[in-house]
Amino acid sequence: MRVPCIVRWPGKVPAGVVTDEMFAAVDWLPTLAGMTGLSSKVPTDRPIDGVDASAYLLGTSKTTGRTSYMFFGADGKLMSLKWRFYKTVFRFSEGVGSPYVEPQLPLMYDLSSDPGEKFNLWASSLINGWVFAPTLEVIGGYERSLEKYPNIKVGEDFTGYKAKKK
Repeated sequence: MRVPCIVRWPGKVPAGVVTDEMFAAVDWLPTLAGMTGLSSKVPTDRPIDGVDASAYLLGTSKTTGRTSYMFFGADGKLMSLKWRFYKTVFRFSEGVGSPYVEPQLPLMYDLSSDPGEKFNLWASSLINGWVFAPTLEVIGGYERSLEKYPNIKVGEDFTGYKAKKK
């Protein structure tokens, strides 16, 4: 999803910057903590999905530090993954209340030239498989983090993570 965002902090955030850099809602916590000098207040006893993009917003970095974003369905399972400007769709739904559809091959789009996701790259060429390597690397990292830090079930009290025995 792409949505506009405006950040204004006169004297701190450079004015007039327009960008295509990736930034996600989960990035606000570590970014605002970094911008205000309160990074030490961000919890360290659990994974924080956001990246600290404060250097980018303050104009001292050319990138936000985010290169990928995973999108999950209402059932908690992976729907799609954006890596740089490529989007790989593993399943989709035509709308709220419609069933999930899993295509035979994941759909793949180059959002830099096709932001409307109209042209599946597999329809024109089968040489796009190289994009799967970084995509699978991101998914693998996520799955490894779930082993160490399982998701908290709805309604369950969080009492902290316990060290797993080997």
